[in-house]
Amino acid sequence: MEYIHELQQIGLTKREAEVYLALLQKKEFTAPELAKITTITRTKIYDILQSLVHKGVCNESYKDGQKIFRGIFPKIAFENLITNYEKEFEQKKMEDIRQMKNAALALEKQLAEVHESGMKSNESLDYFEILTDPGQIRKRWLSIQRNTKKELFVFVKPPYTGALDDNVVEETDTLQRKILGRGVYEYNKITSSKEKEELIEILETYERIGEEVRIVEALPMKLVISDETVTMFSLNDRISLKPSITTMIIDHPTFAYSMKRIFFSFWDNALTIEEYKNLEPEYRPANELLNMGDSH
Repeated sequence: MEYIHELQQIGLTKREAEVYLALLQKKEFTAPELAKITTITRTKIYDILQSLVHKGVCNESYKDGQKIFRGIFPKIAFENLITNYEKEFEQKKMEDIRQMKNAALALEKQLAEVHESGMKSNESLDYFEILTDPGQIRKRWLSIQRNTKKELFVFVKPPYTGALDDNVVEETDTLQRKILGRGVYEYNKITSSKEKEELIEILETYERIGEEVRIVEALPMKLVISDETVTMFSLNDRISLKPSITTMIIDHPTFAYSMKRIFFSFWDNALTIEEYKNLEPEYRPANELLNMGDSH
């Protein structure tokens, strides 16, 4: 099959390559559907799909109670493969990694065309997405921010994927398009007057570029609501012993409307920056903060 050998050069097995190419043919598949159009048996297809999810070239989600699989766009998929390769095989020769990158670059354009064609051939509704990779989560957030046309409301709380002021440039560009931006920030992880001053300085920067800012003691989750349609929210994995965040994106106006009401229930009772400056400090020890049962 075309491209199988090339995909094996950048980290997929022959069977994984066959399934990934099949995933690019249409927007979404169930596992039984993939078993029908590939040489993989139904009993083996789930293992291969989970391996592809782990390698970052496939997404899984639920739709109408059924598990759905989608191929990740080739450019991002190849970046994930190379990143995983570099992490797991740090002792590999740099020449091997260079060859993988060259092979990925050569395939990127060709498979992008396959993916584009597959997207056009399927008109099914796609409104639910799950991400766990921090890099993908940040890219998706920036994409939502850039594509906002009217309003962008956010809950901001630790753990952050980067420094809190990393988004100043991107948000400046967003707000210059006359978009209404509002942010509610959490302060209960502040453990000293110095940290409080640093938070105030960052929030005043956001306020100067046009964001309306409020502050509350605690927030239930990280949240983004764009144009009353797209909702992005993150939850901590409370089972895994490793720090990880699961982020969900739902493109549905009814859900966005419900989350917007939650947003304003916090916004309406939050503090302004000036009110927060005058708030009497009540700093909790770091070990106490770790045991607060944070739901995010």
